[in-house]
Amino acid sequence: MIQAKIGYSTCPNDTYIMAALADSRVDTPVIFEPVLADVETLNQWALEERLDVTKLSFTALGRVRNSYGLLYAGAALGRGCGPLVVSTPGKSLSDLEHGTVAAPGELTTACLLLSLYLGRQPDFRQMVFSDIMPCVASGEADFGLIIHEGRFTYANYGLQALLDLGEWWERETGAPIPLGGIAVRRDLGSEMGREIDRAIHQSLMLARANPEEAMPYVLEHAQEMDRDVIMQHVELYVNSFSMDLGMEGEQAVQTLFARAESARLISHSPLPLMAY
Repeated sequence: MIQAKIGYSTCPNDTYIMAALADSRVDTPVIFEPVLADVETLNQWALEERLDVTKLSFTALGRVRNSYGLLYAGAALGRGCGPLVVSTPGKSLSDLEHGTVAAPGELTTACLLLSLYLGRQPDFRQMVFSDIMPCVASGEADFGLIIHEGRFTYANYGLQALLDLGEWWERETGAPIPLGGIAVRRDLGSEMGREIDRAIHQSLMLARANPEEAMPYVLEHAQEMDRDVIMQHVELYVNSFSMDLGMEGEQAVQTLFARAESARLISHSPLPLMAY
């Protein structure tokens, strides 16, 4: 048996995909040790090569392509699911020129997308994603860059949406928006990468076949405990690209990397994107 530390976030899309794996319901020779953390923590750990397998933002993957290869299963891509820029009523996007933006981490794809949209990096104030909306509502930051279930709950904080970065990306490229994926350390070898990919795919298949078996694990870790919001989150972020990245998904990631390289926000890597 082979052991592997696997990192993923507490967000419902990740815990839904990984529930069967965490509960040892997947037939695999790999013994997985789950490590749950905020997405930006996982991004920073990837820079240190701390985990064998990890969910990470594509911006972070762009920084660690020499060490990690992308898997086909478990990714978060799609349409109509991009980060939002929100504020209290009365502000406009033109105020971004001098405003502060509460953001979920420097290595998140959300920060990369906003920087690409503006043609520069705004004045980011980094924090855990669950603190962003309260921070904006209280006036501690002028804008918020929200991800995850924040798409469904920002109005509860009296906030308005000024920009949907997913809609902008789709208009610009015609591609689905690549948010995050699961990567494996290249030094584990292609066969190990293939088996880990198969196990994650099987875990998702089991969740889809019987969602109620996955829900206790999802609810145990969810930041937002409203079941309707959790299910909206899962339905939006767990889709056909999560089952298999496919050629369209792979091309979307390559497009993001090409634009980020052109803007000198990540460096080029000669290695292939995928782990095998």
